Amino acid sequence: MRARNITMVVILFIVLVLVPETNIQAKTKKCNHKNVTWITTSKPSCTDEGMKVKKCKNCGKILKIKKIKKSGHRLRTQIEKMPTCTKPGLTATYCLNPDCIYGYRKYYKTEKIAPLGHSYIDKTYKATCTAPKTIVTSCKNCKYKSTHKEGKALGHHWSKWKLNTDSMIKKKPKKTRICSRCGKKETVYVK
Repeated sequence: MRARNITMVVILFIVLVLVPETNIQAKTKKCNHKNVTWITTSKPSCTDEGMKVKKCKNCGKILKIKKIKKSGHRLRTQIEKMPTCTKPGLTATYCLNPDCIYGYRKYYKTEKIAPLGHSYIDKTYKATCTAPKTIVTSCKNCKYKSTHKEGKALGHHWSKWKLNTDSMIKKKPKKTRICSRCGKKETVYVK
């Protein structure tokens, strides 16, 4: 008899543990779904919609499914490489949203910037006695320079020879002439 009582207690214990607790009140009373919450099941991205559900906290029933609009890209364009006078530059556009496939350094698009082209400045040097007229063309933006010479040097326009009186004292007479254009002096010994 004692073994039979122990067996009955064990069976009763197993039934209580294995059979889930049933709520008689929940079966008889209908849930009014007033205690609800919105749960985001998938977040929206730049290119895909997200989803959220309205769920009753009491009974767990999903009452409503709602799509969340995709966020769209928040694009920023920056200059990656500045153009020069002769070489093109580059702009890059990327998305600022976190987790976007077009994030920083994973560009949405790149575009070339046209070369700036030279901005020329001409400086003209007049012809002198020893050099022809020279035009120096240079660029304001870079170190480009080009030189163009026109015509010939003018040559000196000498005055008549004059005897130096100071040189007569030393018994080595000298004569001097001066160019009227550049002011150069030329002195030679008289033979």
